[in-house]
Amino acid sequence: MKDTYPLVSIAIITYNQKEYLRECIESCLTQDYPNFEIVIADDCSTDGTQAMLREYEVAYPNKFVLRLSEKNQGITPNSNAAHFACSGKYIAWMGGDDLMLPGKLNKQVDFMERNPNCTICYHNLDVFDSETGKTLYFFNNKLKINGNVKAAIRYGTFNGACSNMVRAEKTPVHGYNKSLPVASDWLYWVETLSNGGTIDYIDAVLGKYRRHSNNITCKEKFVTQNELDHLVSCQIMLAKLPQYFNDIMYIYSKRILGLRHNLNYITCLWRSFCLRPSIKVVGGLGMYLTTFGKVKL
Repeated sequence: MKDTYPLVSIAIITYNQKEYLRECIESCLTQDYPNFEIVIADDCSTDGTQAMLREYEVAYPNKFVLRLSEKNQGITPNSNAAHFACSGKYIAWMGGDDLMLPGKLNKQVDFMERNPNCTICYHNLDVFDSETGKTLYFFNNKLKINGNVKAAIRYGTFNGACSNMVRAEKTPVHGYNKSLPVASDWLYWVETLSNGGTIDYIDAVLGKYRRHSNNITCKEKFVTQNELDHLVSCQIMLAKLPQYFNDIMYIYSKRILGLRHNLNYITCLWRSFCLRPSIKVVGGLGMYLTTFGKVKL
């Protein structure tokens, strides 16, 4: 079977998401692809998640690979627990509160097998409100990018997390970078693509991304660990991938500019301008100075 239907590891990371996780697992179990394992890393949940997962393990022999932490370690160590437990040719990443739609694995494996230079393939997502179930928007309605490591650097995480299928042999030997406690996924994609191959978009809605109050990407009025991790990711890229200096500095300046609503507006504009002058930054700086007059930096 592995020749016709290569093994897919569905990698799920979770923490205190028991009821959401049940829905996630059921959406995986109903996939029509015949050869997959479900790898679940739980970060010491306190809501009965681990007991539920042991029940699934008994009910579906040889289908589940569980990594159940005895202490809470955080997102990146938990992601690595899942990463290193995967044995498939391909890894399909999922959050414990997200859902697969029918046919997802079949379509992605078929694409990867027909395109051996494809290292990551991703698809559109139905982003829905958890309380009402209503669609809020579609993740890739505006940004549908095909490219290589340069695209992954320059445009950031345009590939929704639970949409990605990755060729396992291309992933970093160290997994997710331990120096990034929360937002280590972007660097993971970049380092994977730095080992060669392309990232390609499948124009179909094959998954659902849940929005609720506990999402790590929720907007805050202060600089979050998520935003700091993205800045540190840029610094790591500069050290490891200096050949992509211009692309890294482009996104680094955009990340700094993106903090203008969290920090001093004019300072962020100026720092971004110093990193990489652009029409957008110059225009914003000019409008600010015209409106508010001379400002000390």
